[in-house]
Amino acid sequence: MTAKRSNKHLRLIIISLLLVSLIALPKPALGSSGTPESTKFGYGARLDPFGLEVGLALKAADSIGMDWIGLDLDWARVWPDRDADPKLEEMDFVLRKAGRYELATLISITNPPRWASTPNGPDTPATARLVLFLAQRYKQNDLSIELFPGANTVKGWGAEPDPVAYKTLLKTCWKALQSIGSPVLLVAGGLTPTYSNRSAGDMDDLVFLSGLYRAGAEGFMPVVSLRLPSIPADILADPQGDSAVVLRHYEAIRKIMKRYNHSSGLIWVTGYTCPIRELRTAREQAEWINQSYQLMRSQLYIGAAFLDGLNPPGKNSDPERLYLIQKDGAQTSLHPALAAIGQLITLDRTGQTIPNPLTGKITNSGAK
Repeated sequence: MTAKRSNKHLRLIIISLLLVSLIALPKPALGSSGTPESTKFGYGARLDPFGLEVGLALKAADSIGMDWIGLDLDWARVWPDRDADPKLEEMDFVLRKAGRYELATLISITNPPRWASTPNGPDTPATARLVLFLAQRYKQNDLSIELFPGANTVKGWGAEPDPVAYKTLLKTCWKALQSIGSPVLLVAGGLTPTYSNRSAGDMDDLVFLSGLYRAGAEGFMPVVSLRLPSIPADILADPQGDSAVVLRHYEAIRKIMKRYNHSSGLIWVTGYTCPIRELRTAREQAEWINQSYQLMRSQLYIGAAFLDGLNPPGKNSDPERLYLIQKDGAQTSLHPALAAIGQLITLDRTGQTIPNPLTGKITNSGAK
């Protein structure tokens, strides 16, 4: 048997085992989970469209009943020349497959090319045109778009962060979508805590969010997004404690939202990472991921959460990162966390009671 046929056979076995290990349940209608119009929590994971085993990762996400996949659109990578067509083969493949599997998709726009950048950050008209382009190209998909995650950092914004400029960009993109009657949901901020690794010019994420509200952005951001690239293993760590960044940092975000009377807004955790330096075994990692989803699921103001690392990158794989689809040379395997997530989603969909890890109280999983 050739290596290619052997790998294909292995993938089929993996998928079959995953499918039979879970109870098959119908998914909610597209767009029903995690959005402002929904009472259901959205389970998501981030996928690298240029990475390995993309097709298998999408199949696995569908098999366990995930609602969302999130992917970064590196604007400079796919559209370096304004006068040339964008290189969207990988994105097209993912969105086509996601549509077939009824997986809603969050596209996070990052890294504008030079022709779409200004000394003060991303060019607003160019960004609005890109948002319209994506909304029309993928109009068959249940699509949301996150505008420049890490906008409170120099790296994420491409210049010194400016809440007023971000509000202007958000409003312009929102109006552009309204002009064509697009249902695409804009997700704002990708707020990134900077306590322990602040670079010159970065702005505290809470200060940045307060600036957005003072600039009048509330009406254009029904969803405020949060990125947590590095958090400790203690999911219950107090956000007011000594740890620089903890999973419950969303509580500090919520306080700012309530201070500015934005209680109707939702928080999406559009990227968070399992701390495998502290959690060495696959069982510990699977339990942590299960509990982290449960904790966020129990907060009525959190609409969706996206675990980082659905599939490994094509190169420069980080040994300190967890990937749900694992690749070791020619060998492909599934992390046990996939089955754990699937079992949690099954409980949720069948209306089972799920304990809140923070309080220990039982929360009915059938309503947010």
